Amino acid sequence: MKIHRWFGSLAMCMNPCLVSGASLDWMGHTWTVTTGDMAGNNTGSASDVAVDSSGYLHLRISQTAGKWYCAELFSDDPMGFGTYQWQIDGAIDRMDRNIVLGLFPYGPQAGIGVDGTNEIDIEYSRWGNASWPDGNYTVYPNSGTQVRDTTFEFGLGGSTLATATLFWSQSSVKEWTQSGLRALGDSGGILGQWVYAPTDPATDLPQRAMPLGMNLWLCDGCGGAPGDGNRVEVVIRKFVQVPAGSSAIRTESPRSAAAAPSFQFVDEGGVVHLGSEAESEGTMTVLDVTGRVAATSTFAKGARSAMVPGLPRGLYSVRIETTP
Repeated sequence: MKIHRWFGSLAMCMNPCLVSGASLDWMGHTWTVTTGDMAGNNTGSASDVAVDSSGYLHLRISQTAGKWYCAELFSDDPMGFGTYQWQIDGAIDRMDRNIVLGLFPYGPQAGIGVDGTNEIDIEYSRWGNASWPDGNYTVYPNSGTQVRDTTFEFGLGGSTLATATLFWSQSSVKEWTQSGLRALGDSGGILGQWVYAPTDPATDLPQRAMPLGMNLWLCDGCGGAPGDGNRVEVVIRKFVQVPAGSSAIRTESPRSAAAAPSFQFVDEGGVVHLGSEAESEGTMTVLDVTGRVAATSTFAKGARSAMVPGLPRGLYSVRIETTP
C-alpha cells in the first residue's frame, strides 16, 4: 500500500522503495544515476533515485548531515525523433520556489555539442521567485546560438497528477502539459502548450538522438536548499517514448509522391501536413494512435497540407496515396 505524509506542498512516499543505485532498469531502458556534480551546482545521490514495488520512479531532494542532495538520471541509450510522455504524481504546481523538475533530452551527456546546445526542456519551477510562472519549455539549438523558450502559469486544482508530453521531429518541437494521467492521443485537460518550428531547423533544433535526462534539483543561485526547508519527492509513474516511424504510430505511403511525417500533433482547425509539396493530387487517410481511421481528405497537386474539418486535437499518422 502506498502511504503519503504531507510535508509542505508535496506528498512524500513513506513505503520502502525496492531498487536504488548507480544504475537502474526502468520502463525498458537502463539509466545511469548521477552521483556527484549535477545541474545547478548540486550534488546527486543514488539514494535519491529509486523504483518502488509498483514500478514508479521516485526522485527526491533530501538532507544528510546538513547537506542537501538531489536526484538526476540519464538513459544509457540515446532517443531521437518521436513522442515522449511522462505521467507525474507530485504537486508540481505548488512546489517550493527553489525546486526544479526537469524532463529533457540532453546531447552533451553523450558528447553531442556543448552545454547550451542540443537540449529540449520541460521544466516545472519558479526559479527562486514565487511570483514567476511555474511552467517552462525551452529548446537549445543544434549548432547555432538561438535559444527559444516560453513560460506559463498552471494549476492542478489540488490534485498531484499531471502528464507532460514532448513531440520532437526534424522540423519542429511541441510540448504540452495536461491535468491528470493521460494516455497518448488523449487531448483533454491542456494546461499549457507550445510549438516551435524555426525556419532553419537544421541549425536551430537538435537533430541527433540524445540521452534522456530527468532531474529534481535546487535552482542555481537559490541558496542551496528548499526555501521552506522540507525534503521533496516527485514520482514518475510511467514514461513512454514512441520513436518516429515505429509500429505504434505508423505512416504508410504505398504510392506516395510526398513523404508524410511519421506522426504529428494536429491542433484546432484540423490542418494536417503532408511533409513536402505533393507532386500530384491524391487522398490522405488520417489514423489515430491505435491505427484506426479518424478521417479522410483529398489534396491537390502542389499542396503541402490539407484541411480535415472536425478532426479532434491529438496525435495522428497519415497514409497518403497519390494519383499516378
